[in-house]
Amino acid sequence: MAVLWALLYLPALIAGRTLPARDVATTQIPWRTVWRQQVLAGSPPLWDPYSNGGRPLLANPNAMAAYPGTLLFLLAAPEEAAAWHVALHHLLLLLGCYALARRSGAAPGAAAVAAGAVGTCGVAWSAVTFLNFQASLAWGVWALATAVPPPESRGAALRRALAGGALVGLSFLGGEPVTAGFAALVWVVVALSTWRPTPIAAPVVMLAAAAALAAPVLVPLLVIYPDTVRGAMIPALGALSADALAPRRFPELLFPNLLGSPLGDLRTGFWAAPSFPWQRYYPVIFIGMVPLLCLPFARRARRGLGPWWAVAAAGVAAAFVLSLPAVARSAQGVPFLGAARYAIKFLTLAVFALPPLVAAGWEGLAAGWQSGGRRAVRGAAVAVLLLAPAALAPHLLLRPVLAAVYPASATSLAAVPDAALRRAGLTDWGALLLPAAALAAAGPIPWVAAAAGITANTLAGSGALLFADAGAWAAPPPARAALPPRPVVAVLQAPLVEGRVTTLPALERYWGPHRALLPESGTRWGVAYVLTRGPDGLEPVRQELLAATTVHMAIEERARLARALGATAVVAQAPLLGWRGVAVDGLWVGEVPQPSPPAYLARRLLPAEGMLTAATTMAAESFRAGEDAAVAGSGGVRAAAGGTVVEIGGPPHRRSFDVTADGSGLLVVQQSFLRCWRARVDGRAAPVEAVNAVSIGVRVPPGRHRVVVFLDPTPYRLGLAGPLLFALAAGLTLRAGTSRGRAGTSGERGRSTPASPPAR
Repeated sequence: MAVLWALLYLPALIAGRTLPARDVATTQIPWRTVWRQQVLAGSPPLWDPYSNGGRPLLANPNAMAAYPGTLLFLLAAPEEAAAWHVALHHLLLLLGCYALARRSGAAPGAAAVAAGAVGTCGVAWSAVTFLNFQASLAWGVWALATAVPPPESRGAALRRALAGGALVGLSFLGGEPVTAGFAALVWVVVALSTWRPTPIAAPVVMLAAAAALAAPVLVPLLVIYPDTVRGAMIPALGALSADALAPRRFPELLFPNLLGSPLGDLRTGFWAAPSFPWQRYYPVIFIGMVPLLCLPFARRARRGLGPWWAVAAAGVAAAFVLSLPAVARSAQGVPFLGAARYAIKFLTLAVFALPPLVAAGWEGLAAGWQSGGRRAVRGAAVAVLLLAPAALAPHLLLRPVLAAVYPASATSLAAVPDAALRRAGLTDWGALLLPAAALAAAGPIPWVAAAAGITANTLAGSGALLFADAGAWAAPPPARAALPPRPVVAVLQAPLVEGRVTTLPALERYWGPHRALLPESGTRWGVAYVLTRGPDGLEPVRQELLAATTVHMAIEERARLARALGATAVVAQAPLLGWRGVAVDGLWVGEVPQPSPPAYLARRLLPAEGMLTAATTMAAESFRAGEDAAVAGSGGVRAAAGGTVVEIGGPPHRRSFDVTADGSGLLVVQQSFLRCWRARVDGRAAPVEAVNAVSIGVRVPPGRHRVVVFLDPTPYRLGLAGPLLFALAAGLTLRAGTSRGRAGTSGERGRSTPASPPAR
């Protein structure tokens, strides 16, 4: 496994290539860049001032700000660090699958077969496009390895629970709480089903340990969650079933490339896109041939697999049932399901359960090779061989069948050249044939099965592992040079920028937005954004509502609104009347006249009730950016004392100002308002309010004052206590476990010291 992993990743890593698809390039590299800047400056990375008008950084699990693996971004450029992050965590996943299979009772060869098959299945390849999901998945597998085999004593059970909780907590810090939650759930199911006597304290200890280790992120997340989109709004109708194990995805379980490029869209190669609502969160979901060969033999290999079968069945069933619109509509209000966002995530449960099942199945296949195993493998190989005509002549067989299965995409299918359809068919056919043919020829040799499984699955999932030149992605696009220093940008229209660098069509889908500085990619080069929609549901809900409310406004109105929010530049498809700008690389970059400063004392207060009224007020031609402030309430315009504001500096989560107010005034700070912001005026606590719909407002009395606006440190301090408590509990448990007391453990004889005779 290690050799095949090295052959797959190391040549690209040594050549300085990166993996820029999907979230890696659009949000994760930019967010890690912000994290890196703050850490190198000696500041705790609590707040991202660039994205979505400002958003939490440490409290956002997706940002992985407290995850130890993020330290890679201190050692290399962000693009290269991201590639190493993916590669090392894929190796960690492979080794974790091996450890889980071994601890479940499998021999080394069987564990290697299972690890190779599961660690390179479709979900594993989907994970390489998410730094956070991949890290959480890898540590989740390692956490489950602590649940098996059943412990021999109560002390061992508690130590296992602590270890499992630590790894679940690490999975949470890895950035995907849903995956960490699945790992915790499976751990509890396995422990309650197989440990004897049935544990009572162990699941509680495991969950408490996980919460303690995750506390640096978990505690502040719980505080800010009500002010985020996920916490304040119910999921969009149909979101849960948008990507699920619906019948339209069934062919992908065996043929991952037949519908087109896994990472493509309709324009860049995924011809079946019209048949899919929204998106495919997991672009690859194939199971591979090795599990198909092994799983039928797992049920008779050995006992103790019941919990793993139940977990796998539950994951597949949930992913399928939630594809039904009526079921999904009823379930979308359930908190955990709403947090999952896409039902396809339930396949993670099946991935967690597969290493023990495939390993047991391999042992059953090998043990019954003469009595039925060989016949089953040869039968599978012959069945796959019979598919060869369909792959070789797609115009005769594949095209009419696919057109009937995907009628909404029939027109797009007709435009696919025969050569492209044949290439996809042969790729999937070869991935199915290779393991079956190798075993039919060599017999049940573990290293042959493991190597054939990894090679075949890599062939099938190669469409998700798209390397590109790191230097090209690290270089600022031409539009960045047209922006002013320390730019604050509003993208008023999605620019029409085509990709021009890579020869991989699927990456064109991401290269265009990258060159167009679409949020949040420009954060990589110090671009701040306002009036943008958020990517993950943990952005401030006010920013999301404002952007959504104004999407149908005229572009001139949105430009004035962006100016009121502090934008210094706008990006559009065509020039704005009366605004100066330049055409760059297919974009129009406009200079905002007299933009609102980052902080100012308002001279007029304009009452506005509701988000739409506030947006309309700020978008009006009469609104004076940098002087007016839209405040909650009703009535007419009220005068306020202006003055001067000088920002002293400080980290993004703690900003200080010297304010000279001509009278009672309102300080406006252009950062996203959350209820966790606090303020002090001359050292005394002052209330914080929302102004300009999304920004921070602090009332100040007349005269000169020092105003400090900061995030409430209490949740972060409480969060830091979690790992300390975990370390204390772990130390005491280990000390107790290694002591040589006089009391015997359960099932052992006690030891006592002979008494001395009494003195005479």
